[in-house]
Amino acid sequence: MAIKYPKNPHFNKLQMRTPDYTLWQEGCAHDPSLLEWEGKYYAYSTDTFGAPGGYQIRVSDDLLHWEYAGSAFAMADTAPHYKRGEGNGNYGNLQAAYDWCVTSAHEVGYGVCTRTDGSMAFWAPHCVRGTDGKFWLYFCLTGYFGGSKSCIGLAKSEDPLGPFTCVGLILRSPAGWRTPNAIDPQFFEAEGRAFLVYGSYGLGIHLIELDPATGLRKDGYTYADFAAGKIGFSAYYGTPLARGSLEGGVVHYHKDVPVLEHGKWVKKSFYYLMCSYGSLSSVYNIRCGRSERPEGPYLDVNGNELVCSTDIGTGDKVLGSFRWEDAPVDFFCPGHNDMFVTSRGTKLISYHCRTNYFIERGLSRSANFHYLYLGQYDFNSDGRLVMNANRYAGEEIQPVTAEELLNISAGKFEAVRFSQGTNTVEAKRVVLRADGTMTGAYTGSWRMYGDRYIAIETGGDEYLGVVMPAWIDHRNAAGLTVSAMGKTTGMAFHLVSTNHI
Repeated sequence: MAIKYPKNPHFNKLQMRTPDYTLWQEGCAHDPSLLEWEGKYYAYSTDTFGAPGGYQIRVSDDLLHWEYAGSAFAMADTAPHYKRGEGNGNYGNLQAAYDWCVTSAHEVGYGVCTRTDGSMAFWAPHCVRGTDGKFWLYFCLTGYFGGSKSCIGLAKSEDPLGPFTCVGLILRSPAGWRTPNAIDPQFFEAEGRAFLVYGSYGLGIHLIELDPATGLRKDGYTYADFAAGKIGFSAYYGTPLARGSLEGGVVHYHKDVPVLEHGKWVKKSFYYLMCSYGSLSSVYNIRCGRSERPEGPYLDVNGNELVCSTDIGTGDKVLGSFRWEDAPVDFFCPGHNDMFVTSRGTKLISYHCRTNYFIERGLSRSANFHYLYLGQYDFNSDGRLVMNANRYAGEEIQPVTAEELLNISAGKFEAVRFSQGTNTVEAKRVVLRADGTMTGAYTGSWRMYGDRYIAIETGGDEYLGVVMPAWIDHRNAAGLTVSAMGKTTGMAFHLVSTNHI
């Protein structure tokens, strides 16, 4: 059966922030998470300067093109009411969240997000369809950028476009980084249980169990219980999953992942934890670990738990900053992702990505524009997560043989091989030859097995991955891509064909 390739998706042209936020499309979408409902897709993202507060919502029919649809919370003209303490039961019912996070300029003279004038800025949302038929929006509010004075709550609505109303706070964290930072909530469920992953820097990423019927804490504990000494630290803040300079944790459960063991294919089930490492403006990169239990431990290819020290650390490095050969637009600081499986079974990672394109052309002094990107993911023959480094264009994962790979590509590829380094990786040329050797910038050997799996040996490591059809945007053509993960290094190796259909 012939390989099915995606057609030209005609992606919207990337643009800088403009005064009219309704025209931003994929632009200025920080920390995006996805929801599917009744044939449409919804992306919820962090408040961005220049747009109304209360979380931006974008809508798409095809996961390729996005349009602004409004704010999750109806925050217009509400600041005076919150300043006067009138938000209980009204205006989103966010008074408790505001009161916890409000920060004066005398306390913090810069970067204040929740102000004494009643205004608020929301961070990193996640919206799901709840068991009660409503839409559950897990939100977080923080006092000021770079601080831990934060809280996470649950808001509900009858419509994915809102308006949402808070039904309760789940976690609070005080200033001072003595506790996990109560931001970046992500809901997941598996095997009849529900959980919330959360946390950013400081004490890292944690997990608490939720009541699947309500979406709130299963244990019913409150911050007052913790502050009064009625419960301990771990009872309130939950199970630690990853430590250090990381954030944006998301867990997804996958059943029956094919794994090749001792020459035989078996099916296993894993929880996959992804999170972002390092400074979000200079070295952001996406890491992954897996576990057989929701509570962990989550381990990388070397059996290490996920830890980030400054900008590097353990964990399988799935994606970092890179540039394809002659591509005008680089992928810079990709991160804060969601893991999302469509009703058709397409496995996608949504993430925000920056670019140096506008700086290099003298149009901007900053790369502080976050674009909503999606990439398809799959699992290699060790059951490790690998991700297509090209933007999703509607392609399907399907069988690919070695003969098809060579016929389509003529064996000619651009290659990006990540390391622990944080610099942008520039693509280099390699050739996969019919005799099983690889020549060019990286030398070694390669082989294919199963219905789409590939192994590449180079640089003292064996990279296991999959071959996928893809739209190769910088070449304006469809072709093949290889996404692989090093068995020893835990670093991704990406290839795209320079010959195309």
